[in-house]
Amino acid sequence: MRNSQSKQESKLRYHCVTQLFSEFDNSPLQLINDSHIHAKQVQLTIKRDDLIHSIISGNKWRKLKYLLLSIENLKYKRIAAMGGPYSNFLHALSYVCYLLGWQCQLYVRGYRDQPLTPTLKDCLKWNATIIFVNRVSFREMRMNKPLLADDIYWIKEGGQHELAIPGISEIFSELSDEYDHVLIASATGTSVAGLVVGARKYQPKAKITGISVLNNHQQQISDVNNMIDSRNNNWAIRTGFEFGGFAKKTQALIDFTQQFILRNEIPIEPVYSAKSFFATFELIEKGIIQSGSNVLLIHCGGLQGVRCNSSNV
Repeated sequence: MRNSQSKQESKLRYHCVTQLFSEFDNSPLQLINDSHIHAKQVQLTIKRDDLIHSIISGNKWRKLKYLLLSIENLKYKRIAAMGGPYSNFLHALSYVCYLLGWQCQLYVRGYRDQPLTPTLKDCLKWNATIIFVNRVSFREMRMNKPLLADDIYWIKEGGQHELAIPGISEIFSELSDEYDHVLIASATGTSVAGLVVGARKYQPKAKITGISVLNNHQQQISDVNNMIDSRNNNWAIRTGFEFGGFAKKTQALIDFTQQFILRNEIPIEPVYSAKSFFATFELIEKGIIQSGSNVLLIHCGGLQGVRCNSSNV
């Protein structure tokens, strides 16, 4: 059974990055029918980027698309990246490398003797190598990459790279309606930067809002400013919806997540997507997003947070 499965999976491998593109299509839009939203005379639409791919979903694929092409052109076939034990990005990257036959080396925040998360078990199944680093070393790695062989390409946490921006910006090329507000969960600011660039080209009147899911909004603002010329642009990083910080949650967030899934049949998880969904509903309820607005909320995909049993990863 195992050998048969391995043979079947080996047929999925691709010889070059462009062959991967056939697996992806534009994500659909889903209008939210909610009495509270209607009462505020707001139209809320979800861009279902979670449906782009079952594993390489949402902004993970959009971040990787042009970066992978560049890595291939530079003749690299060994990749190293960093992230947490439930990282959606590491999960997607490991699978991409598996499909391409590239070597993947993951620097994961944690300790060697800790139980492997379901996310990391998947990464190992896809032949990734996992190197655990403590929190201090992990923070230092954000500023200075580890010592690597010359033939290993380093990717920053969360796929933060200037080549992630054109992939994210393509969201606007898939839209036919005009939107007053476009919102997305934000951890590094990379997706926000891409949306700002896309809006500048396609919908300059749209306000871009990143919902900060961790307590680092000042760093996100700085990173957006460093990645793009964002001066005098209509964008913001919204705070107040971190629920204590990364991977932390409250009963209010848990209740909202469960109720939203039940009413709309859209999967969300409490680490990333649920926080941006909660924020969007509250901003509409409080009138911060004004009556009459046409609102697009981007589901950033990646549901590894569903597999997270701890409130403090």
